[in-house]
Amino acid sequence: MSFERFAVRTAWARALRIAFAGLALGLAAGAAGAQDAFDDLVANLKSPTARTRQEAARKLGESRRREAVAPLSALVRDPELRVRLEVVRALCTLRDLSGVPALVTSLQDGDPAVRDEAISALVEVYSERTRSGPIGRFLESFSDEYERFSLPPFTVVDPTVFRGLSGALRDEKPGIRADAAYAIGILGGGSSIPDLVKALQDPAAEVRAAAAAALGKCATAEEGRALIPLLADESTTVRNRALQSVGVLRVHEAGPALREMFVQHRRRELGTRVLAALARTGDPAQADLYRELLFSNDPEQRRLAVEGLARIADASMLSAFKTDFQREKNGDVRIAYAFAIARLGDRAFLDSLVLALGGSGSTAEHARDLIMELGPTIAPDLYPYLNDRDPGVRGAVCDLLAALGDTNAAPKLTPLLADPNSRVADHANRAIEKLRRAGAPPKP
Repeated sequence: MSFERFAVRTAWARALRIAFAGLALGLAAGAAGAQDAFDDLVANLKSPTARTRQEAARKLGESRRREAVAPLSALVRDPELRVRLEVVRALCTLRDLSGVPALVTSLQDGDPAVRDEAISALVEVYSERTRSGPIGRFLESFSDEYERFSLPPFTVVDPTVFRGLSGALRDEKPGIRADAAYAIGILGGGSSIPDLVKALQDPAAEVRAAAAAALGKCATAEEGRALIPLLADESTTVRNRALQSVGVLRVHEAGPALREMFVQHRRRELGTRVLAALARTGDPAQADLYRELLFSNDPEQRRLAVEGLARIADASMLSAFKTDFQREKNGDVRIAYAFAIARLGDRAFLDSLVLALGGSGSTAEHARDLIMELGPTIAPDLYPYLNDRDPGVRGAVCDLLAALGDTNAAPKLTPLLADPNSRVADHANRAIEKLRRAGAPPKP
């Protein structure tokens, strides 16, 4: 190597060392500056000026730094309302479970705005949902999503949260009592069910409706019997909530009351909603009504009648179901027949259910719900559909296997990580991760 080339290379190496050293110093200085700014915000929480404390709380929430939880939690009893409100919002933004005790404390705040904000914050922290719009509307719409489990898998809610929310069911403000009920349902508060049952007698209709919806999320069929009197409530909203929940909970004992409602309203939209709830109860005493409705001109009534008979599980109907399946022209009713036949043990008809997953809208969603209702034992019968030519079916089956909790499905899902359809690969990846977590102990 010539002297000139050696000198040039040496100079470049020296320049690079200087540049990297400068970059390292710059990063270190930036980190130190960020820490100084963070420390200043923490110091501002102790400012004698309320506006300064409020602004510091807001910025600490936006920092997303876990270290902000402790100093923020110390301000939940600040004398200024606007500061306490900002602290609750900041703890919600940080989404760290170490802030939960402070939020529980805020459930007893002297101002209703803080109490209500704390209820919403607890739901957002545990559910990983972000609220948009008014608190009450957020909680109500979230509670209306009638999948039984609203939280991420294996989420463990601190028992103090349910004790605090049970206390909020006795708040002087009806809106807060209603929001507390919704929150208990969303968070799966089984320990608060006795308090929700008491709330069914609340003088405010909005609270009774919220308690009825919450029981539909977290109660058992036996506990759901407390909802039956509300089917005759003076409030339409309360009646509708109770109607939905007794169906979700499959309350057998609600059968006679629901049948009476259906007879009164069978030619109205309400009649169809009542029949939908009745068909889910599995009450054998309603079999004669379902058989009558198999000949209805209304395909929705026929569909619900088939599903109602399927849940009664009368094996003598199997042959008739197969015949009627072939004669039925309506696609949704055929799916109901396929569900009934599969539920009675003939898995060959599962094909009609699974292929419907490749569609869109309510038909695909309903097919998914019916497959889920068949339970975890159906999972091995779904494996062949991971090779279906329809990517919509492949992706939906990935989701179903994860939702069914079939931990044996992971090896079957792994090849789909290389699926030519990127969406299917994403579904497979998420399903494998969910099943992996399912095999791990819950996080404290």
